Amino acid sequence: MNLAIQKEKEDPQLMEGIKDLLKESYHLAEDQMILIMNKASECSEGYLVDYFAYVEPIQEICNGIRNTLEKHLKQVDQDEEMALKMMNEAAVWYAFECIRRYYKNQANLF
Repeated sequence: MNLAIQKEKEDPQLMEGIKDLLKESYHLAEDQMILIMNKASECSEGYLVDYFAYVEPIQEICNGIRNTLEKHLKQVDQDEEMALKMMNEAAVWYAFECIRRYYKNQANLF
């Protein structure tokens, strides 16, 4: 499977952003950019291989975060008093959102 082509289909904004970068940095015509992007797409899979070692640990972290959220939500379901249940459910979602944003922000540092 060509991961670069798969990514291109999943996120056309990515390809447009790279085209904009080429256009601004090298002042290329559209046909030149398309030719370069086609060649780059062929080469990108070789670079992607270097990142494969990180995919499984990231997936494990995501699964762990999701499992923790589910565990917390099950604990909240056991609360009998409605006010306590609402407060704890809000707290669970707040904590989850804080962690989600943290990881999202960390990813955006690159």
